[in-house]
This record gives sequence, C-alpha cells and structure tokens, in this order.
Amino acid sequence: MRKLTLPILPVMLAAVIIGVVFAARPAHAQSTPAADPRDQEIQLLKTEINQLEHRVDTLEGLDQKVKVIDRKLEVQQETVQAEHQKALSMPVVHVGEEGFSLSSPNHDYNLNLSGIIQGDGRFFTSGSDKDVGSTFFLNRVRPILTGSLGQYYNFNITPDFGQGRVTLQDAYINMTYWDYASLRAGKFKAPLDLERLQSDRDLEFSERSEIQNIVPNRDTGASLHGRLLDGRIFYDAALMNGVPDNTAADTTDLDNNDGKDFVGRIFATPFELSETRWLKGLGFGFAGTYGDERGTTTSVYRTYGMSTWFSYNSGVTASGLRARLEPQAYYYWRGLGLMAEYAQDEHSLNLFTTKGSAPFKRLIDRTDTFTDTGYMAQASYILTGEDASYGWVKPYHSFDPRNGFFGAWEVAARISNVAAQTRQFQLGFANPSLSAKTATEFAAGINWYLTPNVKWQFDYANTFFNGGAGTATDVKDRPNESVFESQLQISFGS
Repeated sequence: MRKLTLPILPVMLAAVIIGVVFAARPAHAQSTPAADPRDQEIQLLKTEINQLEHRVDTLEGLDQKVKVIDRKLEVQQETVQAEHQKALSMPVVHVGEEGFSLSSPNHDYNLNLSGIIQGDGRFFTSGSDKDVGSTFFLNRVRPILTGSLGQYYNFNITPDFGQGRVTLQDAYINMTYWDYASLRAGKFKAPLDLERLQSDRDLEFSERSEIQNIVPNRDTGASLHGRLLDGRIFYDAALMNGVPDNTAADTTDLDNNDGKDFVGRIFATPFELSETRWLKGLGFGFAGTYGDERGTTTSVYRTYGMSTWFSYNSGVTASGLRARLEPQAYYYWRGLGLMAEYAQDEHSLNLFTTKGSAPFKRLIDRTDTFTDTGYMAQASYILTGEDASYGWVKPYHSFDPRNGFFGAWEVAARISNVAAQTRQFQLGFANPSLSAKTATEFAAGINWYLTPNVKWQFDYANTFFNGGAGTATDVKDRPNESVFESQLQISFGS
C-alpha cells in the first residue's frame, strides 16, 4: 500500500496546480467589466459626423457649381435684356398685300407706302368728240404715302402721274384724338358724293358715272368728322374753298374768291353690328353744299369716254350762290351690291357779252340761277361666292389655272343721267347746237380679280343725248357715243 501512494501524490499535486491555474483564468475573465453603451453612441455620432462632413464637402462643391451656373444665367439674362432693349429701338418692317410699312415698336410712328397703277385701253365704236379718239393711256399712276407722327396725328400725300400730267391729288393732316371728333386739314375729296368717296381701286367701272358732272371732286379746306354710336353713324362737316363740278384737281389749290363752301354729310349703317346678316350691308345718308362762287368757275360735263357734251358760252361766269343736295344709299349682301344716288346742283351765273354788230350792237349783262339734276343706279354680283362690299373684293383663290383656280369674277350694270336746265339754253348761257340738254349713260362690265392686288375690268358704255348738234335754228340730237374700255389695275394698300 505505501508503495502505491507515494507516486500518486506528485501527480495529484500537479493536477491541483494545473486546475487552479486553469480555474483562475476564467475567474479573471468573468471579473472584466461590461462595455459602456455611451461609447457605442459616441462611436455612432462620430460616424454620422464623418458622413455629414463628407456631405458638406459635397454641397460646397455643388454650391460652387451653382454659383457658376447662376452667373452664366445672369450673363444670359443681361444679354437677353440688352437684345430686348435693342429690339425695342429697332423699327418694325412689314411687307404684304396691303403695301409696305415701317413703324416704331409701339406703332406711334409709322410710314406706309401703297399705290395704284391703271393702264387703260379706250376704243370708240360710235360718236366721240373730235378731240378724243381711241387710245391706250395710263389712267392713274399714284404712289400713296401715308403715316402717323405720334399716336393721334396722321397724314396722306398722293401725287398722280397719270394722263400725261403731274397732279397733287391729296395732301392732308388728320388729328384723330377722339373717334367722335377728328380734324382734317389740307386737300382731299369733298365729303359729298358716295361714288366719288369710294376708292378708285374699288370702283365697279373704270370710269365713274355721269352724276360726277354735277358734284365736286377734290377741294382744299378743313373738316371735322367722326363716328357715333359704335361707328354706325358717320358725319363730316367741312369748310372748303369751293370748286367747279368735276374739275381737274390741279387747278383748284387756290381760291381768289372770299366766299367759301360749307360741305356737310351724314351717313348711317344702322345694322352694321346686327346679327341679321342680310341687313348688315345697308347704308344710307344725305349730303349737301352751300357757298358763294364767283369768277370763271364754271363746269364742263363729260361722257364715259371723256368727250365734252356740255359747256357754257363765252362770257359766262359764276356769280354767287352754289348749293348742292344729294341723298345716297348702298346695300351689300353676299355677292350682291347695289348703289344709288340723286344729285341736284343749283348755281348762279352771269352772262356778259355783246350781241349783234354795229350800229345794232348791244351789251348783254344778265344774272340768273339754274338747277341741274342727275341720278345714278348700279348693281353688281360676284359669281364666285365672295362677299360684295363698298370696299375691296378679295378673291378666295388667286389666279392659278394649274391648280384649278381662276380668281374672282363679277358682273355689273349701271344707268346714270344728267340734265341741264332748259332755261340756260333759252337765255343764251349755253348753245343747244353745241351742248346737249341731257345725257343718259348705260354701262355694263365684267370685273376679274386675279389676285388681292390685280384686277382686270372690261366695260362697255353707251351714252344717248338730247340736243347738242345741228344749228341754232335747227337743233338735232348729238349721235350716241359707244365706247369699250378695258383697264388692268395693280394696287397695294388702300
């Protein structure tokens, strides 16, 4: 027994030591304190701070880029503003079928160039005065310069180079501050006759009717005019020099007579704003003149072919009263156009001449007042569907036969008459063998509107006379005058 226990003791002792050592290691590990949660939060905060610092660095880089972009935008905006200011100071140019215009950006100042050229061929088939024959001629060649100086002041300058002479047709200034009261001063159409006031561009025939022989053409003076009731009533009141009837405008710029003519006109289109279409195109009015005219301001009456059919004897001069009256009307509905007017011209004349020969020679000095009358009625119809109007006819399709378009076509007919009072012949103011008592014109025409700017007219007029031929003791009727006239017109603007 003793032999066995001795070796075991060392072994057991070694085992105990080893156990204590190994036991002590876990015991030491269990004695280590637990981790502090605040350290973890601090660690997380440090991580977030690092991320924020990274984002700040990124945003600072973006901020620099944004600043660069903002500056570029500022430069672009400054450039745009500079270009806008430059554009505001540049004139506005427009070119179209209405002509050529140059205006300020706000349109207060503008300059417009329009015009009309009419080339005619006139051929007599019977009659005609000895001084008038078949011919080609330029009827009207008119460059028209209009514009405005400021918002309310405009002007018109219209020379004419047609018929072998230079004439200033229109030259006036117009102040248009109020629609109901505008002031015009200068040379312009006397506000009387409906057909005369229609633009030359828009006439149904290449020549106006016989009634023009007893109404004024253009005159010099001042006019107060305007529109009332939303434009449905137009009025015009003018004080003018006073001119002979239908006298060439180039002879009427000055007036040696102290007396002046008052010219008044009122015209209504009461249904212009109506929804009833067949009433919209109705217009009617009344016009008249009253004045004092003296001197060699007597009238000469002419035909469609411009031959003279009535004139006064030598020694006849105007001697005072001249008064005209004229009711007038038109009607337009779809392709139909109607126009009619009546004119009356009352005028005082003086005849100063001698009659007979010595020793039976006697002086005649006679003053009297006479009244000449006239009327005009015309009808037209557009065959191609366009609407008729007092103004310009614009074709739906311009002339283009390759694509099946032939412009607009219109037919027209007219009757007009002027009668000189018979007492003028009886008292020796006119010679019945040289001047007719009446002239009645019948006219028919075809109008071809090739484009909005080109029109070709084909007219035929036949005028019949009472008197005007033969001798003083055997008065005969002047032969009727038949004339064919064709007119090719190009126009732009009004």
